[in-house]
Amino acid sequence: MVQEDLSGMEAGDDRPVAVGSGSHDLEKPLLGKNEGSSKPRSSHHRRHSLRSRRDAVLPNSAYAVFSTLVVALGPLSLGFALGYTSPTQASIIEDLNFTIAQFSTFGSILNVGCMIGAIISGRLADYLGRRRALLLAVIPLLAGWSLIVIGKSAIPLILARTLIGFGGGIISFTVPMYIGEISPKHLRGTLGTMNQLAITIGITLSYICGMFFKWRFLALLGGVPEIALIVGLLFVPESPRWLAKAGKKEELSSCLQKLRGADYNIANEIADIQAAMEASNALPSVKLSDLKQRKLYRPLIAGIGLMVLQQFSGINAVMFFSKSIFATAGVSNPDIASVALGTLQVFMTLAAAGLMDKAGRRILLMVI
Repeated sequence: MVQEDLSGMEAGDDRPVAVGSGSHDLEKPLLGKNEGSSKPRSSHHRRHSLRSRRDAVLPNSAYAVFSTLVVALGPLSLGFALGYTSPTQASIIEDLNFTIAQFSTFGSILNVGCMIGAIISGRLADYLGRRRALLLAVIPLLAGWSLIVIGKSAIPLILARTLIGFGGGIISFTVPMYIGEISPKHLRGTLGTMNQLAITIGITLSYICGMFFKWRFLALLGGVPEIALIVGLLFVPESPRWLAKAGKKEELSSCLQKLRGADYNIANEIADIQAAMEASNALPSVKLSDLKQRKLYRPLIAGIGLMVLQQFSGINAVMFFSKSIFATAGVSNPDIASVALGTLQVFMTLAAAGLMDKAGRRILLMVI
């Protein structure tokens, strides 16, 4: 029978082939794949393919980029404050009869305020949320700039710089954390550089504006980024990780969907965030006595040592008083030299951002 059917096929016969009992077991799996209604199986296969393609699509990052640019106004304002004393030193000393010691205190007290703000920033960001912590940071910043505008003696101006530093300390912790928590994985490194980049841009802007405006009006300009930040924070979401930590599951889903785009499947990322939060909540609370553990000595010394060495390099002093330093060194136009210094910082920050993932952190630190 099989012989006849094969002969018919060779002759071009289009009749169905009758399969004999000897080949029944061989053909059964093939028949099993084709039997039954093909429509449901085809529909299921189509849905599975669409789901797979949807999972593979990169998220729409426009809203995350917009949110990053908004919160970057915070470090921009901090950078403006860091550079403010350089172009204003001579005029403030002349107008308010400051001594060198008074002006030096006015410039450097910003760091003390930053330290105080940084100490409490973690608690504030966890308790209030990232957005509200940033809104809170704006208050001392605006108060500080206002005091500089109306101040007529050393004490109000020194208090003003302390307040600006306090707000800057909160910003310097909260903004990088917020950016890292809202960024999609493929842009996390790039968007993470916006904090330092915004600081260097703020310094450069203060040098440029200081060439054209008096110190009181320059202080007014210093409040512009904070006002823009208040407005911008009305249009950006809360951090998805903070929402997960606060147990706000519905808001978490809505927030993350906006950040990733309407067509992106956020189920896996939500599961990852919730798992990370559960693991974090399960850890015991950290105490200062934990720092005595021998296993923490090396990472603590390395991490804190790098920060200390960075500060002892004197970079903040150069930023605070660059115009005076260039003038003392005999540079004919210290204003232009200061702008060139700030611009160089901007470009080197961009270069470091590009090299960081390729060359590695350790090599870059060794080169520096």
